[in-house]
Amino acid sequence: MDALRRQAARLSHALNALCQVLLTLLGAGMALVIGLQVFFRYALNDSLFWSEELGRMCLVWLTFIGATVAYRRGAHIGVDVLTSRLSPTARRTAAVLALSASLAFFMASAWGGWNLFGLLAFQTMPALGLSKQIPFAVVPFSFVVLTVHGLSLLLDELAGEGP
Repeated sequence: MDALRRQAARLSHALNALCQVLLTLLGAGMALVIGLQVFFRYALNDSLFWSEELGRMCLVWLTFIGATVAYRRGAHIGVDVLTSRLSPTARRTAAVLALSASLAFFMASAWGGWNLFGLLAFQTMPALGLSKQIPFAVVPFSFVVLTVHGLSLLLDELAGEGP
């Protein structure tokens, strides 16, 4: 069990590092694309027809990947008005139940995202001409990452080393 917990933690931290790099690149890319669009529209009186679509795609990717980083850091909003009044054993039980429910949701969403990804194989984005699979690939990817994070957090909680 301890070896599994260490492997899950290693994979979770590696995926989190990758997601942080992706967030940096996507944020810079989105700022560049939107900045170019503003410059072209107002300084050159011309429009980059593809910039809105690419900027929107970057925003969607930023949102989903940002959610994985926030989850790993424990930065999502939580309401602990009930659990803070529980005994340590009951609080740990509640944490295990919440992490288990989250893990089940993440796995179901990853599966649903993968099915959606397959349905989009023959659709293209109008301005960019790219497959719609590209912007929607973030759904299964992010939920797989969330599943790994959730498993790592659950194993830590079961080992008594939760947050």
